[in-house]
Amino acid sequence: MTMAGTMIHLVIAVRIAENIKKNGYKIRLADGSNIHFDKNMFIAGNICPDGIMERKNYERNMKLHTHFRDGIPDGDFGKNGTIKLFEKRMADFWREHCEDERVASGLYLGYITHMMTDKRFILYERPKYFQNISKIGLTERDRETFVYFNKDTDLVDFKLVKEMPELSEAEKILRETRDYYIKNMITKEELDKSRRWIIKYFFEEKHIEENSRFLDYNSILKFCGDTVNYILDRLKNESYLDV
Repeated sequence: MTMAGTMIHLVIAVRIAENIKKNGYKIRLADGSNIHFDKNMFIAGNICPDGIMERKNYERNMKLHTHFRDGIPDGDFGKNGTIKLFEKRMADFWREHCEDERVASGLYLGYITHMMTDKRFILYERPKYFQNISKIGLTERDRETFVYFNKDTDLVDFKLVKEMPELSEAEKILRETRDYYIKNMITKEELDKSRRWIIKYFFEEKHIEENSRFLDYNSILKFCGDTVNYILDRLKNESYLDV
C-alpha cells in the first residue's frame, strides 16, 4: 500500500498538536461540550491505524479496513465516488468514537488526522512517485515499483528522524504513552507491540544514510507543511475542535 511513512505522520502530528496547544483549542464532543486536548494521546493516535499489522495472521485487507478503505485499493482511490465513501466512513468513525475521547482525550482525533494525511498523500505524492519511477520504465503493474516505494519510504523516514526536531518530541511521547486501544478495532496488545517496534526501528537501530530515488524528499517536506495547514483547517471548520 502506497501511503505516507510513519515519520511523515509523526512530523505532521507534532506540528498540529503544538498549534492546538498554543491556541488553547479543545476537543468538541457530540453534545456540544468540550474536553481538554491531550498531546500525548493525540500523537499515539496517529500511529494507531498501522498497528493492525501486529495482529496474528495479519492480512492486507485488515489494513484497508483500519484505513476506511474496504473495497478501495490505492489505484482506485479518487475514482468513482471513492473519496466520498472514504469521507463518510471517517465521519462515521468519529461519530461512533467521539464520546470515547472522554477517557482517551486526543486518541481518536489523532486516528482521524492519520486518515487525512494518507488521503492527501495518495492524491498528491503517490502520482509524483509513479511519474518519477516511470523514467526507468516501471509502472503500477510492476512488483519492483512497490519494492522501490517501500525502500524510499524508509529512506525518507530515516532522513526525517535525523533532520526534524519534531521527531525527538514524538519519540519521547511514544516512550511515555501506553495502554491505549482503538475500541472494537485494534487491541492494546497490538498497539503496544507496534509502538515498541516503531521506537526500535526508527529511533534505536542504525541505518545507512542514502537518498531516496523516486520519492522526492523536498516534495515530502512541502507536503508536511501543506498537510498541517489542511488538517488544522478541517479540524476547526468541521467542528472537531472548539476554537
